[in-house]
Amino acid sequence: MIKIQIGHWTLGLGFSNLEYTLNLIDTPGHVDFNYEVSRSLAAVEGAILLVDATQGVQAQTIGNLYLALEQNLTIIPVINKIDMPIANVAKTKAEIIHLIGCDEKDILLASGKTGEGVEAILQAVIERVPPPEEHASEPVRALIFRFAV
Repeated sequence: MIKIQIGHWTLGLGFSNLEYTLNLIDTPGHVDFNYEVSRSLAAVEGAILLVDATQGVQAQTIGNLYLALEQNLTIIPVINKIDMPIANVAKTKAEIIHLIGCDEKDILLASGKTGEGVEAILQAVIERVPPPEEHASEPVRALIFRFAV
């Protein structure tokens, strides 16, 4: 069972007899939020590189990817919106392979609309991303974002 805590609700997906708790951070993809993204990436061990199958790799995607690579994070490449009629999965795969040098089999396919591939993404996070390092002897640190509405 995977439990994902997002705000006040918990999503549970069962594909394992073990229990995992994933702490996920959703960062904005826009270049104007570069600082916020860099701070979020400093707090994690891995990143999901989410690329839109209808648009391919965008400039801000490359910028955020470089931030993740600078932190030596595990990168999980995912192509989203595969259900769209104008999706070009083959071209997007080629762009990702050229960009990060991964194998085609490492790229996951997903649709946020239909839910296809979501379990595979979560399973990849569990299998590929290392757990956080223990820092019990170090001072407590916090990452706080305040957004005015």
